[in-house]
This record gives sequence, C-alpha cells and structure tokens, in this order.
Amino acid sequence: MNHQKHIQNAFDRMAHVFKKRPAAALGSGVMGARLVDGLRCVAREADWQFTIDMPAEAGGTDSGPPPGVHGRAALASCLAIGYGICLARAGITPQSLEVVVQADFDNRGLLGMADIYPGYLAVQHTLYLECDGPQDTVRAAIEEAQRCSPYLHIFRDAQPVTGQVIFGPRSRTE
Repeated sequence: MNHQKHIQNAFDRMAHVFKKRPAAALGSGVMGARLVDGLRCVAREADWQFTIDMPAEAGGTDSGPPPGVHGRAALASCLAIGYGICLARAGITPQSLEVVVQADFDNRGLLGMADIYPGYLAVQHTLYLECDGPQDTVRAAIEEAQRCSPYLHIFRDAQPVTGQVIFGPRSRTE
C-alpha cells in the first residue's frame, strides 16, 4: 500500500470512529520541561525527549535549539502534515511539499525593555507545492488543511491559558 492510500485509510477510519464516538477524539498532551544546567532544559512528553537551550550570547550553551525554533517547527510541520493529509484524502500525491514559517520579533521584549511586546510581531507561512491534479481540488485541500490546522489556530487565535506556581519540587507521582 502506498503512503497516500495508507494516510487516506487511517483518516477515514478515525473519522468513522469519531463520528460514532465523539469522546474518543478528546485528548490531552502533557509536556514537562526541567531546567538542568544554566538555561538548558530537557523537555519530555511520553517517550519523546528534547534538549532546549539558549544561544551563548543569551546566556545559554547552544546545546539545543531555543524555544522559538520549536514553536516555529510546530507550526511549519503541522501545516505540512495537514496539507499532506488533505491532499491524500483528495487522492492527490505531491511531488514536493514544503512549508516555510517566518516569525518577526523584537528581543527587547524578552528583556522587558521599553514596553516592547515579547511575542511575535508577525508570522508568515508559505507553502511550496508541486503536484498534479485539478486546481480546484488542490485549492480545496489546501483550504481544508488550513481550516483544520491546530497550530495555525494556536498561532492565530487567542487561547485560554492558565498557570499556577507551586513552591517545592514536583512530586514524582504527578
């Protein structure tokens, strides 16, 4: 079975299950990040582990990419995967598909300087796509991928965020 058919079958099965049992579609992801040395963090979720650090000029050791790289990678890869899913479901196989994300920022915000916003000032994503298929079908798949992209919505729309501080080490049972 080729990749496109495998993707198509997997998502058709999920849609069938989720239509019959909406509760099966609900989930939570829990990521922990522990500061281990200077500004170097080890982030873990389930079986995945990442090293995240700051550049040397920002007080880190360059032992891993900084948080912003992971954030931009989340958006770029989520869009690329989403386009791949929607194209596969439309029966279209891309010869090449690449998403580039550019985020503009002002590092003074990170330092709390001059009331500068610490988040991104602008984010732009570009899809480079080479594929055969009817233009209207391709465009519909692209629009569907953007409509259904979790990280495009996370970047674009306000999200409810809560936080808490607990003094003392984290219990290993949490």
